[in-house]
Amino acid sequence: MKGKQFAYSFLGTVIRVVVLVILAILLFKLGGKAYEFGFRIFTEAPMSEPPGRDIQVTVSKSDGIKEVSKMLEEKGLIRDAKLFRIQEKVSMYDGEIHPGIFTLNTSMTAEEMFAVLLESENKDETEEDEEKEKENSSTEAGPVNSPMDEVSPDENAAGEDAGGGDEGDDAAGEDGAGEGTAEEGPAQEAGVAE
Repeated sequence: MKGKQFAYSFLGTVIRVVVLVILAILLFKLGGKAYEFGFRIFTEAPMSEPPGRDIQVTVSKSDGIKEVSKMLEEKGLIRDAKLFRIQEKVSMYDGEIHPGIFTLNTSMTAEEMFAVLLESENKDETEEDEEKEKENSSTEAGPVNSPMDEVSPDENAAGEDAGGGDEGDDAAGEDGAGEGTAEEGPAQEAGVAE
């Protein structure tokens, strides 16, 4: 009986050791996979080397990060949709993906893709702001003068001495309100002051 009891106890110990070894191996492998996944979040390489291949992607208003990441994985822009979603969560672009049509490249990192997906919305806003500024500045500045219209007071006075000012005086003298009179008035004063 002692022999049987010893055999059962020995067998129980062996089974326990085997179970512990299997758990240790599984834990080690799971830890390695978790480390690898965590490492990839911050160091995932692009799908291909530059110059890569441009691929157009359409993001609709109803698309969330889950749909976008699946689409990018299907189009060959990323390796792992789950990893892309986690990268988006830990990036500064969390929740900032905007709808539109984008051109992404297989040589882009996830961070660069986030920048493009975010930049397009800001780019549209920036372009609209620039257009408004141009409209405002063109209405405030008035008509644009050609380089020929920009004459310094010295050049204008020299032109009057050479006979250029006589035509303006004649026109002003004939109808009493010539177009050249208002423009030449300050230039004539500058010429007289010299």
